[in-house]
Amino acid sequence: MQDVVQKATSMANLKSICQHNGPNKHQYKILDDLIDGLHGDTETFKAITKEIRDCSFLTETTSLIGHVLNKPYGYAGDFEIIDRLYTNDVSSDYYAWDKYILNTNAVKAVQNRKTYFKKLVLNKVRKGKTFGLLNIASGPARDLKEVYDLLYDTDQLRTTCIDLDANAIKYAKRVNQGYNHNIEFVNRNVLRYSTDSTHDLVWSAGLFDYFDDKAFLMMLNRMKGWVAEDGEIVVGNFNSDHNPTRPVMEVLGEWHLNHRTEDELINLALNAGFDRQQISVGREPENINLFLHIQL
Repeated sequence: MQDVVQKATSMANLKSICQHNGPNKHQYKILDDLIDGLHGDTETFKAITKEIRDCSFLTETTSLIGHVLNKPYGYAGDFEIIDRLYTNDVSSDYYAWDKYILNTNAVKAVQNRKTYFKKLVLNKVRKGKTFGLLNIASGPARDLKEVYDLLYDTDQLRTTCIDLDANAIKYAKRVNQGYNHNIEFVNRNVLRYSTDSTHDLVWSAGLFDYFDDKAFLMMLNRMKGWVAEDGEIVVGNFNSDHNPTRPVMEVLGEWHLNHRTEDELINLALNAGFDRQQISVGREPENINLFLHIQL
């Protein structure tokens, strides 16, 4: 009986927040707890889904979480939503919901991922030689644009960006207007990509956590041929040991990723044939995004 009452209360609270156009800041914890309670509770989730799916913030792609849920480009984590998270975009119609989403740990981690990339590349480029970067699943390439903004000589950095989505390539070219002479954009499925060129850094964040272990290993093995001697491979992946926002991502946004632990990332690199001394794992301040580093 108590369980039934709790579920009914949860539904009423969630409906009330929806009807008032989103949570106020003091309601964030209440909403987090409600969503946490739904995570993995299929029966209650289905019941509440019927109640809230008609709420406009979930049906309209102008809201951040509505964009994630409706996947206008056919996949989760598309270039547009990533750039909206990078730039703290808040729509006028769904301000309260967008502020709530931007306040989540996972969004902060995605923003930290941009900072992590910038620091990594700038520390390498500033060594004084022309530096080659291969950016796999480059998305909006906002992080790349911000690197070029900080370079004294943009010709120091030569970049190849690969993305399956032609819309992402078009968007990234606009974002990087002024730097496109330094960037080669390749619209291709990376699993079918081949090149004889090698790069000082092969970077991929926001792709490998969509791969199962088999695809992860296959991709790591392919990347071996794309990195120069003394170069580095860096792969981002969400942390299965710590992601407080996972229920929000999966319940509201139906955004599912293959989270992995630090040990799992290390073991995958070992299974791909790398030596243990070549392998390390970094993390951003939220400890939600892990970064597998493989130094050749």
